[in-house]
Amino acid sequence: MADTESMVQDDTGDEHLCQPCSRKDIKSTANSFCSACKEFQCYDCSNGHKIYAFMSDHKIVSVSEGQIHVSSTDCEDVDVTRYVCTKHNKLFEFYCQQDDAFLCSKCAITSHRKCEVIVDIENMDGRSGCEKLKNELVEAIHSTYQVTELLNETETRLSDDIRALSDKLKNMKARLIKIFDDFTDAILTHASVYSNTTQDDLKKKKVKCETKIKSMKKTIRTLDSIMNTGTPAEQFITERTMLDDVHLAVKDATSLNNELSSIDINCKFNEQLKTFKSDLLSELCSETLDISFHVSNPSKFELVRSIELKQSADDVKEPFYTGIDFLTDGRLVAVDKQNGKCLIYDENLNVKNSYKLPRNFPQCVAVVSDDEVAVTSANKYRLDFLNVCETNDMSLSRTYQMNAKYYSISMMNDVNFVVSTIDHIQPFRNVSMSGDENDFDIDTPSKKYAVGNNYCAYIRGRNKVVQSATAEDKIYIYDIESGENIVIKDKLIKSPCDVAVGPSDHVFVVCKDTKCLVELAHGGHVLSFHQLDMNYPRSIAVSKDKKLLAVSNSCVCRKKLSLYKIA
Repeated sequence: MADTESMVQDDTGDEHLCQPCSRKDIKSTANSFCSACKEFQCYDCSNGHKIYAFMSDHKIVSVSEGQIHVSSTDCEDVDVTRYVCTKHNKLFEFYCQQDDAFLCSKCAITSHRKCEVIVDIENMDGRSGCEKLKNELVEAIHSTYQVTELLNETETRLSDDIRALSDKLKNMKARLIKIFDDFTDAILTHASVYSNTTQDDLKKKKVKCETKIKSMKKTIRTLDSIMNTGTPAEQFITERTMLDDVHLAVKDATSLNNELSSIDINCKFNEQLKTFKSDLLSELCSETLDISFHVSNPSKFELVRSIELKQSADDVKEPFYTGIDFLTDGRLVAVDKQNGKCLIYDENLNVKNSYKLPRNFPQCVAVVSDDEVAVTSANKYRLDFLNVCETNDMSLSRTYQMNAKYYSISMMNDVNFVVSTIDHIQPFRNVSMSGDENDFDIDTPSKKYAVGNNYCAYIRGRNKVVQSATAEDKIYIYDIESGENIVIKDKLIKSPCDVAVGPSDHVFVVCKDTKCLVELAHGGHVLSFHQLDMNYPRSIAVSKDKKLLAVSNSCVCRKKLSLYKIA
């Protein structure tokens, strides 16, 4: 408020000094309050509202009403005029429920005497309503913030895709150049072979011509010698005996001349050209040059069914599901760590069968195929594979001894898993279906995690691993190809546990302390959250068609298993 420090009261608490006069070191008693200027004013200063046009719409109230304004609305963001009757310049004191109108004391007497329900505002509880409005605005701000984050993500991805487009064109150019270079090499090789063959043929013909010339020159020398030194008889005999040979030589020369006077060399590369055009067209047709991505909306969840997990007759302890996953047909597989067994639920969360594992302390489960699941162990270095039939029968098919202890498990591809570690320098590793163990070629914090403090999942569509570090209140997302990573911290992410990949490759995280399901977008920001009706949610699974989500918890005596439909 403007200059409220200069306001002075007397012993009765009724007298106020004019604030404009006080700034001029003049003490004069205020007789009014301007709700627009937010000042107590004397008669002379208040008259300025009648003189200056820009002050004509200011509301002038009494000093007592001004004191209420100052004490109850000492905030720059509050418009005090909303509490004043514009007709009578008096504070609102009543509320007419019939007309949904606020009334000053004069309005109540003059205009609403016949109204049946008029209540004193002072007796009304407005705080709870304001609190509700505030919460609605907070939620709206959060939603708008999420939209802003989506826009930021879209802007970033657009820039990245533009840069990627340049690389894509360069790669395309390199591939086209390689096709042309391969075509050039093929043509030149073919031409070289044709040239060598043709050259050999030309050389043979040339030798044939030279041999004929040499033979005819020899005959000419014989004729010259006989003509110069021979007797007429010798000349006549020579002429008669060589007549046929000369005529044959001339005939052969004429024939050879006719044969070689027009040499046609025709080397065609039509087949190679067709292949080149086909390869070029195939390369161009297989390539797409577009920038297209979809920014998904936050997911919505509809509860299908929720059940309480009770100890059965053959259980030695209260059940505790540390791992769950969906079979391809929609059935749910759960691992009960406390009782060392696997269970199968149908789509209505009815138990169809259970299987006692040969060793205790199974941890998490991943569905491998239509009829097989893999189960990790916390206190044994092993990975168990179970066969699961359509009739819900289960049996142990094989076991691999591991070099490290593994907790959560997620399918990476058809032949590999991504597993989180227990007391190992690498937070997650790559394990094959045949039991081979390898580290990823990326930098991760050299920190060991205890049981139940390290979860991971693989995002197939983006070749990324998401890690949930419970004790750190952090989520890590690692890019396997580039090695880059992002770290996510948020007030909603407290004691994060299991993670799963949902629609549009969004990441779902269950958080124990906030009792909620948090959805993370590709950029790592919180896209949405859903409050869960259970304490200490711990395990999560998403169906293969991304339409169902299951959650279980670790609360003592109140363990639950809930099934949601993802909208």
